[in-house]
Amino acid sequence: MKDSAYSIKSISADAVVACVMAACSVSCMAGAVAVSYRFEGRGPAAVGLLGIGGLLFAMLGIVFTVSAWKSPDGGLLMKRIAGIVNGALLVICLLVYIMGWL
Repeated sequence: MKDSAYSIKSISADAVVACVMAACSVSCMAGAVAVSYRFEGRGPAAVGLLGIGGLLFAMLGIVFTVSAWKSPDGGLLMKRIAGIVNGALLVICLLVYIMGWL
């Protein structure tokens, strides 16, 4: 029987780190949105730091995702999840940042 491209023989460590970065970015952005909503848009500076932290985690996640795709190790599904989540978070973070700047 032929092995699937998604069968896991060894998972790229960079893909795991990229997924962890995506989870941290989601946590930061969710925290920033929740605190900003609670303070009706007039929250403390920590809200901005959470947003910038989410942006930095997303950018680092993209770096690790690119590194994971260059790696010959397996874990194709994890590489795709990391790429999609980190890419979407990067776009969302940049849009929120630009909207707040205007």
